[in-house]
Amino acid sequence: MLEFKNISNILKAEVLKLSRLWNDEYGFIFPISEELLNRNTFLTKGFLPNNSYVALVDGKPVGFIFNKVWEHSVNIVSYQNVGWISLLFVAKAFRKQGIGTELLNKSLEGFKKLGVETVYLGKDYQNFFPGLPVDLKSSLEWFTKRGFEALYQTNDLLNSIGFKSELKEYTDHSNYEIRFGNKNDFPKIIDFFERNFPGRWLVEFLDYQENGGDGSDYLICLDSEQNVCGFCRTASYKTNINLIGYSLTWRDRFVKLGGVGPLGVDRDYRHKNIAYNLLVSAIDKLYSEGCKNLIIDWTNLMDLYRKFNFEIWKTYWYVQTKI
Repeated sequence: MLEFKNISNILKAEVLKLSRLWNDEYGFIFPISEELLNRNTFLTKGFLPNNSYVALVDGKPVGFIFNKVWEHSVNIVSYQNVGWISLLFVAKAFRKQGIGTELLNKSLEGFKKLGVETVYLGKDYQNFFPGLPVDLKSSLEWFTKRGFEALYQTNDLLNSIGFKSELKEYTDHSNYEIRFGNKNDFPKIIDFFERNFPGRWLVEFLDYQENGGDGSDYLICLDSEQNVCGFCRTASYKTNINLIGYSLTWRDRFVKLGGVGPLGVDRDYRHKNIAYNLLVSAIDKLYSEGCKNLIIDWTNLMDLYRKFNFEIWKTYWYVQTKI
């Protein structure tokens, strides 16, 4: 017998076991631990247990869908009336039976009741993917047949070829200082984000602060008046699990993984090699911590990152639908 259960009616421990269902098929390429699943669902503001579902056949889970909306004290205008499908999966033996379609339809109907007008695949806060992985080759066609549109692509980048030996030298930076932050820097870092990146990157830093971050994962650039004019976030396999960013999502697949990014520079300080020098310092730090692989997630800035021997690791489609 086929049935669909709302996740709010299932014990959390049983929901987290759904990671095993995913890993049976995709764990070799995108491993999802129970810790990661918990982090990206129950521990994330905006997760919708009342609009997320599990499909069961004779009481055995065979598929699921996890959905989110934006719920944070920081209002991001572009996120209003938006919903995200964080993860949708049906076990291979149970595909082409309408299970995925029913999971999707239930979710879209729930989104409508919440006033959602646009639904994205991935891109959610605390996401698994910044879009639909190209690796899942038949998935794009499946979604487009159900009214979704593929817009363009983005990438995760990887450097695992001995990046220290290829590390570039600093360009001139005599007019500013680059160092890692501390708690005393928090007001000026927040001011920097509010002036330049008042959306998601600001929220990520506020959550980092709330989770006990001390600032040492944020590399900052300060001008002659000690104002922050650029930043680069870093993370390594040594970073506290509550403080890691998207770049370490797939850390279970790698040995001693490090993450670089996001990276941003004040609009009035661009074209001064600040981004380049921030990357030099970030990579040098991660190398000193013993990282063997580095990932930069969710970017199209290939010209800059290829200077540091990063190449495309994974590619994703931005996919959306209007409801």
